[in-house]
Amino acid sequence: MQRLRRLAFPLALVAALAVAVGVLVGDSAADLENGVFTSRLDQLRMIVPRGWRASDQQSYPGLLLWMARSAPQGQIQLTAETFTRDLFCSWPVTCRTSHDALPSRYACALRSKLEARGLRVGPTQAGPKETEAAGLPSVWFEYDDGRHFLRHAIAFSPDRAFSLVLSAPTSDARATHTRAFEQALRTLQLLTPEETARATGIDAAPPASGDAPPSDAGLIDGAILDGGVVFESAPAPAISPVGPCK
Repeated sequence: MQRLRRLAFPLALVAALAVAVGVLVGDSAADLENGVFTSRLDQLRMIVPRGWRASDQQSYPGLLLWMARSAPQGQIQLTAETFTRDLFCSWPVTCRTSHDALPSRYACALRSKLEARGLRVGPTQAGPKETEAAGLPSVWFEYDDGRHFLRHAIAFSPDRAFSLVLSAPTSDARATHTRAFEQALRTLQLLTPEETARATGIDAAPPASGDAPPSDAGLIDGAILDGGVVFESAPAPAISPVGPCK
């Protein structure tokens, strides 16, 4: 645990440390209802695995969801961070210049930091086809310090890096929770523009000047999407994150 405490990582690995510590405080910027989690800012939806306790309280910026199971003990956290040039340029040169997809390059950067601290790190594996089909290509890998055993998945949207991190006190406990972890990962899904437009009451294509809007314009059926919850749209970075670094 001391080795994990000394790590100075970006949010993706701060998530891993928070899973091990298990302390949660603060307010949420998301919604959790009937086992379906929906982030307002990140336009993301995920289904909580059956039998897991879930909370959308935050312990640090970027934490979206915390889930726990007691028999055997295990915790899963979902985080999000904006994909910026600073984040991209913090990766080692060999990771930045790789021809791999962004999730693999980010995993390369995280793995290099973990291995530099002497943690045991397994190989990077391709994520499920479901997330890639949903516009969230992903990878995952496992690591441990002998006392905490983690599985870490990384998924990328056009402007966000999402991490799903499972932590357990033993390798066997981690293996037991692998199925729930994979189920959660497969259900990661971005809200479509149509869903966002319906939730906010904004037409996807405003009427041309001089045309009268339809009589029901701006009205939302509260049963259409998550009880009429209003989602906030997060702006994309102004500068492409991928590029030359000074």
